[in-house]
Amino acid sequence: MKNEKNIYKTSQREILLGFLRSHPDEDFSTEQITEALSGREIGKSTVYRLISKLCDDGQILRTSAGGKKVLYRYIDKTHACDSHFHLKCRDCGKILHLDCELMEEFCEHIAGEHGFKLDPRSTVINGICAECENKGECR
Repeated sequence: MKNEKNIYKTSQREILLGFLRSHPDEDFSTEQITEALSGREIGKSTVYRLISKLCDDGQILRTSAGGKKVLYRYIDKTHACDSHFHLKCRDCGKILHLDCELMEEFCEHIAGEHGFKLDPRSTVINGICAECENKGECR
């Protein structure tokens, strides 16, 4: 049985989503996810395939961790991640939701002046959060 977005609800998909939901404020590499799910009925290739589908569906957020390293995080639908950008602290890894009226104006500028439409749900702006800056943890 398919849901409205044409994604099969499989037990493997539910295992993966369950793991990510249980760690809502953490980012994981595919290697960390497969290691955490070892011993469960979900293979490495299935994890990779499901991650790709869940990113496309907007259920998990894909972020670059520098170089070729990519991290994934569950998107809590109560935060409406489709409509805003994300801020990620490079020191502590915290991801904040950026709800700022100026971002809409910025997106319009980029589209109009540069011919490029930004996708808020997959756009992450890296920097230092106020807590880390106040602690003097900036590197």
